[in-house]
Amino acid sequence: MSDYANILPILHTMAAVICIGGASLLFLRGRNNRSRRMLAGIMSVWGFLYATRVWGILLENPGWNFTRTSVADTFVLISGNLFLIILLLYPLEIVRPGWLNLKRAGMLLLPYVLVTLFYYIVLSLLGQKPLELQDIDQFREHIGEFNVWYRLLMSLSIIAYLVFLFRLTWRYKEFYQQWCRNNYSDDKDIDIAWLRQYGIGVALIGAVYFWLLFDGNTYCFIVHNLTVQCFFCYILYKGLFHNNPYTENFFSYTLDEAEACHKAELIEKQLSVDNIYSSEGDESAFLKKIPAYRDEIVGWMIKKKPYLNPNFKLMDVSDILPLNRTYLSRIFNEGFGDSFSNVVRDYRIREAEWMLVNRKDIPVGQVGELCGFSSPSVFHRAFVQSHNGLTPNRYRKQMEGE
Repeated sequence: MSDYANILPILHTMAAVICIGGASLLFLRGRNNRSRRMLAGIMSVWGFLYATRVWGILLENPGWNFTRTSVADTFVLISGNLFLIILLLYPLEIVRPGWLNLKRAGMLLLPYVLVTLFYYIVLSLLGQKPLELQDIDQFREHIGEFNVWYRLLMSLSIIAYLVFLFRLTWRYKEFYQQWCRNNYSDDKDIDIAWLRQYGIGVALIGAVYFWLLFDGNTYCFIVHNLTVQCFFCYILYKGLFHNNPYTENFFSYTLDEAEACHKAELIEKQLSVDNIYSSEGDESAFLKKIPAYRDEIVGWMIKKKPYLNPNFKLMDVSDILPLNRTYLSRIFNEGFGDSFSNVVRDYRIREAEWMLVNRKDIPVGQVGELCGFSSPSVFHRAFVQSHNGLTPNRYRKQMEGE
C-alpha cells in the first residue's frame, strides 16, 4: 500500500497542472465567451484543491497529506458534494447562456447548504460531534444513529443534482438543435451531443467518489484522481473549440425558450435595418412578399454561391435582404419549406453532384470541402443520406457508366 501512497503526490501534481493550465488556456481563449470563462473557473477550483493537497504534502501537513479516510468522512462528504455540484453549472451555461448569475447559482446551491447546515445544527442540539468510523462494519453498527444515517442521506442528495443535469440537457436539446438548423449551415463546433459524455463523466466521478466515501483506501484516491484527469482533459478539448449559437445573454431573463425568443425578436426588430414590418399590421405585407424574397435568395445562391463558404450562416443573407433574424428564418421555413441548414445542404449537395461528374480531376475527398462542407466525413454522411445510401465514389462511377 505504501508504494501506491507514493504515487498520490505525483497524481495530485498532474491533476493540479491539468486543471490550472487548462483554466489558463480557457481564460485566454474565452475573453468574449462566457461558457469558456465558466469552465475555466470550475477547473480553477478543482486545480486549487489539488494544488493545496500538493502544498500540504510538501509541508508534511498531516491535515492534507492523507492517503486514506474514515468511512463517510464528513470533510470528504461535504467537499465532494460541493465539487460535484459545481461541475453541473457548466452544461446549464451551454444550453441557456446568460441565465446563470450569482443569485441563481446561490439558489441552485441552497438545498445543498440547507441539508449540510441541518446536520450540524442537530448534532449541536444533541451535544455530539461527527463520529469517526474506521470501517464499514462500524458504519453498520451506528447506522441507526442520526450522526450516521443522515450522512447517507447527504451523500444520496448528490444523485438529485445528477438527475437535474441529465434532465436539463435533454429537455433543451431539441430546441438548441432547431435553433442551430435555423441559423447555421453547419453545426460544427456548436453541436451539444458531447454534453452526454460530460454527464457520463460526472456520473463516473460521482461513482468513484461514492466508492472513496465508503471505502477510503489509497486505491480509491488513485482511481478517483485518474478519472478526474481524464474527464478534464476531454472537457478542456471540447470547451476550447465549442462555440455557442446563442448570444451571450440570450436567456438572461428566463429559461423559457418562447419568452427568450420573443425578447430577442424585439431587440432584433429595434436594431433591424428594415423596420417596415415591425408592427403587427404589416405582418400580412411580409407574408405576401415571402415568394419574392425566396426568388431573390435563389438568384443570389445561383449567381454568388455563398454556400461554398463553410461558415455561411443565416445572418449573411441580410447582405441582400436587410431583415432581422426572425424574418430571414421565416423566409426559409415558410418560403422554402425547410430550415436554413437543410436548404444550404441541398445546394451544397447539388454542387457536389456537378463536381463529381464534371471535375474528375478533383479527388472525392476534396469535393465536399470545395462545396462548403466542414469535413469529408460530414460531406460523406450528407451525400449518403440524400442519395439513399449511394456514396460519392459510387455516384461518380455510376455516372461515368451512363
